[in-house]
Amino acid sequence: MKLNYKFNAKHPVSMLQSKRDIIMKHIFHVHTYRCKHGSNESDEEFIKAALSLGAEKITFTEHCPFPENPFNNRMEIEQLSEYIESLKNLQIKYQGQIQIETGLEVEFLPSMINYYQYLYELNLHPLIIGQHFFQHPDGTFSFDDKDKSDEYIGCCNAMIEGMKTGYFSIVAHPDRFFRRCKKWTQELTDISNKLIATASQYNIILEKNLSSYEKHIEKSHHIFWRKEFWDLVELYNQTTSNPIKTIIGFDAHSTEHMIKRMEYIELLNQKK
Repeated sequence: MKLNYKFNAKHPVSMLQSKRDIIMKHIFHVHTYRCKHGSNESDEEFIKAALSLGAEKITFTEHCPFPENPFNNRMEIEQLSEYIESLKNLQIKYQGQIQIETGLEVEFLPSMINYYQYLYELNLHPLIIGQHFFQHPDGTFSFDDKDKSDEYIGCCNAMIEGMKTGYFSIVAHPDRFFRRCKKWTQELTDISNKLIATASQYNIILEKNLSSYEKHIEKSHHIFWRKEFWDLVELYNQTTSNPIKTIIGFDAHSTEHMIKRMEYIELLNQKK
C-alpha cells in the first residue's frame, strides 16, 4: 500500500486471567513500537492481550506522523502505510474474534489543515486530538517557548479549533493541558467550559485517560488528571439537552500498560 502526500515483555496467562473480574469490552487508545517511546511488542501481541482480557474491540491510535518528520517521539511518515497495512491484515486474521480500529492521535496545527483532510480521506478511524503542544501564529511551536505558564491557553484554543473542523471525533486527555497549573482558578474554569461547550456543540467525545488517572492515584508529581475539569463536565451534563459523551482510554504503550490499567477502571467509575 503506497501513500502519497506531498507537503516487550510477554505476560503469563495467569496474570491476564486475574484481571477478568474487571471486563472492559473496548480497549481504546493503544500505541505501538513505532512511536519510539513504547515497548517493542508487535501489533498482534496487543491484540492477543486484549482478547485475553475479554475485550471485543481494540482501537490503535498511534502518534500521528507529519510530512518531513518535524517532531520527535512519534511514528515517521514513511511508516504510515505499513501501520495501516499491518492492522488491515490483522483485521482479516482476527475477524469474528475482535474488532480492530486503525486511528491516529494528532496535534491540531493550523498549518496542517490540508494534511488532516488527507488523513481523513484515508478512512483512518478514529482521528483523535491529543494536544501536546500548539502552533503560534508565526508558525513556531510552544515546545520551544521559554515561558510555558500560559501553555494551557494555546492548547485549549487549538483543541477547540480542531473540534470545529469535522475531522476529529474524540479529544484525548483534555484535562492534561492544565499540567503546569498548580492551583485551579476561575480562568481555568472559564476556558474549560468553553472547551466543554464546543465538544457538546460538535458531538465530540472526551477521553478519561487512564495514564493520567494512574499518575493521580499513585500521587505522581505530574498533574495530568484534573478532577475539577471532570466535575465541570458532569455539571454541564446536568444542565444541557446534549450531554458530553466520554470514553475511557488506556493510553497504552505496552501490553503491560493495558493489563495494569484495568485495575483503575473500577476506581475511575466510582469517581474516587
